[in-house]
Amino acid sequence: MKKLLRIILLIINLLAVLALIFSTLAGVVAPSRFVPISILSYGYFLLLLCNVLFVIIWLCLSRWEFLLSVAAIAVRLSFVPLFFQVGGVQDVEPADDQIKLMTFNTHAFGGLDSDTAMTTDSGAVLFLSIVDEEQPDVMCLQEFFRPRHVSLADSLYARGYRYHYGVRGSSVSSPLILFSRCPIERVHDIHSQSKFSVDINKGGQEVRVCCVHLDSYQLTEKDMKALESLTHAQTDSNTHRLMRKFKETTLRHEQEWDEELQPWVESSEIPFVLAGDFNDTPASYLYQKATKYLVDPYVEQGRGLGTTYHGPFPAFRIDYVLHTPDIEALSYKRVRTAISDHYPVVVTLKVKS
Repeated sequence: MKKLLRIILLIINLLAVLALIFSTLAGVVAPSRFVPISILSYGYFLLLLCNVLFVIIWLCLSRWEFLLSVAAIAVRLSFVPLFFQVGGVQDVEPADDQIKLMTFNTHAFGGLDSDTAMTTDSGAVLFLSIVDEEQPDVMCLQEFFRPRHVSLADSLYARGYRYHYGVRGSSVSSPLILFSRCPIERVHDIHSQSKFSVDINKGGQEVRVCCVHLDSYQLTEKDMKALESLTHAQTDSNTHRLMRKFKETTLRHEQEWDEELQPWVESSEIPFVLAGDFNDTPASYLYQKATKYLVDPYVEQGRGLGTTYHGPFPAFRIDYVLHTPDIEALSYKRVRTAISDHYPVVVTLKVKS
């Protein structure tokens, strides 16, 4: 009986090892070539923890099989710093040659979906307190919609944010908008509801900031139940619909990077920053391709788990500030708040001499 249990455990372990390795191949295998690998990339961190658990189990049983998971973890160890960091700098003294940038999916200041106590007005007031605390020079905000009674436009203008641009132009109620204390020199708009870029001027140094809010998976309550069923190895029509959503969205992300974002990065003649809600994890095709050109400040200055989404779906790092190598990240901070199902990410950047 014990031998049979060990065989079953070994089979499950081998499946976990293969799943862990395949979950790291999204940057090599594009979604358009083989979608399942892109979908599996979302489970990298959970699969990593699963293999760590198998190492512990086999060691407790004094069995050599622990080497299977150890080998799988070692082979893809380079992915761990994308999800967990030690050390790092969260705050630096402000200076004229620095740009402090915040990206935040505000979720219309409505709090978590389950948080009935949060109103758009109370959320907006809490957001202003974060602005007062962090004092960013530039803010890239997603799902930014006007509260009922709090005048965010006037409040931000009074705080020095005299320049703004969004996918609705000068409107201050926009699904994607940038507020800046630095003058906006030029606007580069591709007539999209999910991305634009502007050139800002900080002390004579121009930096191009590209704000994005890439396609969401639009998961419903049925999708969440399907995901829960999937974790118990159960499938039904809801599960198939969930998988179809993952497939369609990963394919759109591939297209957005290849046809829009990569050409923007490559053609920029000045330092470039890409900030926003990617709706993709660090193991995804989009992130892996982007970081071939851009640097991730979390890897440079992050601390602890990098989770930026804390809604009903499993916690992920899906909000980013990435920059070209001619920029240095001096600090990285994730601000915990209940305003939204996302956390603000605040990064201090400096253009290298």
